[in-house]
Amino acid sequence: MNLKDYIFCALDFSDLNQTIEFTDIIKNDIGGIKLGLEFFASNGPAGVEKLKKFKLPIFLDLKLHDIPNTVTNTVKNILKLQPDYLTIHLSGGRKMLEEVNKIKKNTKIIGVSMLTSLDKKDLEEIGLELTEKEYVKNLVALGIDAGVDGVVTSPSEAELLRKEFSKKLILVTPGIRLPNTDLNDQKRSQSPGLAIKSGSSMLVIGRPITKSAKPVKIIKLIMKDIEEKIGS
Repeated sequence: MNLKDYIFCALDFSDLNQTIEFTDIIKNDIGGIKLGLEFFASNGPAGVEKLKKFKLPIFLDLKLHDIPNTVTNTVKNILKLQPDYLTIHLSGGRKMLEEVNKIKKNTKIIGVSMLTSLDKKDLEEIGLELTEKEYVKNLVALGIDAGVDGVVTSPSEAELLRKEFSKKLILVTPGIRLPNTDLNDQKRSQSPGLAIKSGSSMLVIGRPITKSAKPVKIIKLIMKDIEEKIGS
């Protein structure tokens, strides 16, 4: 596997032209692009279609979470875009997950476990007396049983999940930061290389790349960190 294939850049822009121009700069140095709610709310399905010209895998990160009927009908509409990956919240429950699994076609369904902006204190505030790892493990077990193809989890839980569940499970890890850089709003973060060494299949990286004056240089540093860690 080429090291760049691990890297999906989170293009969290509202402006379509800015998104296209930035993608053109980094297109040869990444494995795919992640389009989230900010982009989708501004540009909709037509915006996603525009990004297809780069012929990069598209990770549509909409984190769907509603009653089963609403999510299923929404997914039917989204599948017309033929995204390579689509996120839904595992906390939406078994029936929602199973219904989506029945219609997913060639799109990989990725279940969101616990956002990397949350930690144990946040769980306690909603009445859950569980550690982050216990909570994530429970959600992932449910998701796998319901047929999801992969899960989004922090790098902190990646090693545990890789040991506990199938090696075929796609582990998507946001919250990736190079050593000695700003964590922004990430509470459960890790370096790119350590995340891959822990079992991550895909690194979703946004601001460290998109906010840099030299994004390609940052991507090269990310690849260097991966190479150093998985080779050690």
